[in-house]
Amino acid sequence: MNITITDWFGYDLPPQERMRLIKEAGFSGICGLIWTDMFSPDYKQFPEYARNAGLYIENIHAMWTRAHELWIDNLDGQNFMEEIMENIKVCSSFEIPTIVMHPEVNMAQYVEPPDNFSIGIERLKRITDMAEQFNINIAIENIGCPETLEYIFKNIKSKRLGFCFDSGHWNFHMPEVDLLTLYGDRLMALHLHDNDGTADWHALPFTGNIDWENIRSKLKSANYKGSIALEVNNKKIFEHITEPAEFLQFAIEKASKIIYT
Repeated sequence: MNITITDWFGYDLPPQERMRLIKEAGFSGICGLIWTDMFSPDYKQFPEYARNAGLYIENIHAMWTRAHELWIDNLDGQNFMEEIMENIKVCSSFEIPTIVMHPEVNMAQYVEPPDNFSIGIERLKRITDMAEQFNINIAIENIGCPETLEYIFKNIKSKRLGFCFDSGHWNFHMPEVDLLTLYGDRLMALHLHDNDGTADWHALPFTGNIDWENIRSKLKSANYKGSIALEVNNKKIFEHITEPAEFLQFAIEKASKIIYT
């Protein structure tokens, strides 16, 4: 089973250097490329940087700052839908199989579901139709509202629309909801990180209170064949590690403990 990590993991380094270090640490690929110039002006070169380093690209992460607009009948919601559709074309051109997409943006302890799901569902259907045309997966990530996930998966049936399980968001927002049992058959991506249930740390696995043996068992029961993907940084617990190569070594050791046979 492959192990991947987000291309940015908490150290201010040029992207080529980050990807070289990721490969040298033993990771097979990267996930979570943000397709925008919000973080790096040369973001369009990231696929080339990754492949030159010998890494495959598991997915890209769509921007999330306007995700809540998906459910609102306004121009911003229309623009957000069109942005996701443009991401589909990008993935196709760079042979990236999956887009991870937030269905909401509010990071409160509990996110209220939309008053009306209809406009958002129609937009998601258009996104999914395009994803089917381009053979790209759309993985909906759990944030703070289990009702939104339930409504999406009940109302859109497509092999191209699936689930991205984010362990940190789950432990912080909805640990009482067994997401991996509910949507394990639709699992397309993972965002694995840890916390203590009071904040979204994005810390390495086995540093918070998540039961990783339970996660491992649920992934095995779901027959998940994808990568063990870390969405982590060094800003919680491991701030004292100044050398990125040392942090990456800790990261791959933690991720290796989640692999099942």
